[in-house]
Amino acid sequence: MPFPITYVLDQPALSETFIRRELEQLLRRSWPIDARYLKNGPNLLKSSLSSCPTAFRWRFFKCACGRVLSELFHAPRHALRIIRRLPQAAYLVKKVSDTDCRLIHAHFAGITADLAAIAAQTVRIPWTCGVHAHDVFTISPHTLNRRLHSVARVVACSQQAANAVLASGLPPESVSVIHHGLPINDFSFDTIQPDEAIFCACRLERKKGLDTLLQACALLLERGLHFACVIAGTGPCQHELEKLRKQLGLEQTVFFAGWLSQDETRSRMMDASMFVLPSRRMPDGDRDGIANILVEAMAIGTPIVTTTASAANEVITDGVNGLLVPPDDPAALAEKLALALTSKELLIHIAKAGRATAEMTFDGSKNVCQLEAFFKQATACSV
Repeated sequence: MPFPITYVLDQPALSETFIRRELEQLLRRSWPIDARYLKNGPNLLKSSLSSCPTAFRWRFFKCACGRVLSELFHAPRHALRIIRRLPQAAYLVKKVSDTDCRLIHAHFAGITADLAAIAAQTVRIPWTCGVHAHDVFTISPHTLNRRLHSVARVVACSQQAANAVLASGLPPESVSVIHHGLPINDFSFDTIQPDEAIFCACRLERKKGLDTLLQACALLLERGLHFACVIAGTGPCQHELEKLRKQLGLEQTVFFAGWLSQDETRSRMMDASMFVLPSRRMPDGDRDGIANILVEAMAIGTPIVTTTASAANEVITDGVNGLLVPPDDPAALAEKLALALTSKELLIHIAKAGRATAEMTFDGSKNVCQLEAFFKQATACSV
């Protein structure tokens, strides 16, 4: 039977459609979910230290002090973040204790996990955490263990993220891999592959490897291939990328579309020969997990070309349901793009296999069942 769960989230983010879809699926299946945001959300966690119920104040003080002290000597800046957010943790205790909430679930192993842990320990219910990419790839195993040491269970959206959690010392039986799900029936599949149209949509940041894509496009032009490449999105590297486009003489070939809505992005993907995401691994370990935009492209029948830097190769087999290349290798990327641009049969084969992967691995109506079992196991473990 579904039971009340309180979600702790940082803020609504357009790039985090997986959280919105997850909540929608759970609500559709009658789970009483109370989603609370640290900032900019509709159900904001108020900053009110005095809101902590009197009966819980001493326990709250001890749990909060323990959490802050565990970070103070290792990560003093993070300890200060926790201190600043303690009034919201106090309000979270109030909201949880006012209901029959049986579990607190945090997305990302950062400040949301800290507040979930403090509140859960205060009211003596279990808490769980969903981990993704940046939150586990860019911190040390020791730091991750401090953040998650009191968690009942952890759910990871890729095996790579799960491996990072396991490397921190958490027991294997407490870590599950559940892929983000799509409302697969909302994504119409089409094997019609338009000619000579490359599309990419992402945040314009170094992690996405868009400079590699521009260099690959220049190599394609040198080979005499005709195509147009559209890059949608905004971000800190936009000026740098526009400058590189000019240096490479790609003004008539590569076009920056700016920010697009989800519907506009999907429409552009459907009109593209392929979807390209040339991600790289950053020096601090940051990298993509299994980017949701790749799954969406597979669902609608747009073949994907991406790199082995992310967790995409957990579900993509090169030449079967997608094309894989090494990161930071413009020549290898150009070779795969040229192959795709000149082989309609290959694109159709990849499109059909990609849709099959989306249906088998990323169907939200199926994956939500795994998440339900995860939550039930978390509460059972605490009994």
